[in-house]
Amino acid sequence: MSTTPFYDDLIATMPPGLERRIFDVLREHVGEINKIRLDDLCRAVLGVFNISTERQVREAIETLRRDFHVPVISESGKAGRWLAADETELNACIAEMQSRHDHLGDVIRSLRQAQVPATTPRFERSKSVQYSLWS
Repeated sequence: MSTTPFYDDLIATMPPGLERRIFDVLREHVGEINKIRLDDLCRAVLGVFNISTERQVREAIETLRRDFHVPVISESGKAGRWLAADETELNACIAEMQSRHDHLGDVIRSLRQAQVPATTPRFERSKSVQYSLWS
């Protein structure tokens, strides 16, 4: 993945043992009902919440999921992280991630067909569909 120098520096300066500290905090947050907000998780493991600590905690959570197979759950549009209490929570998280993955794949396929520089597309409307700016 292509990254920026800022992001590379941020990841390079992640405190050692951050994943373990996050896991230790999340052990007290099992099940959605016990979720912890990301800002509170940052404060618990790093003592402060800012854009840098948020990014480091997000990266460490990704590492916990990917490399250590820890079922850290999150849900789009809802604040908080937690450890899965059961297969239902885990499967719901996986289904949401799979849906985002599929959608992103559709966008990538469409962008591969894009013309650069952009030309004016043919905005044709079907008689059976009415488009709205506010839908």
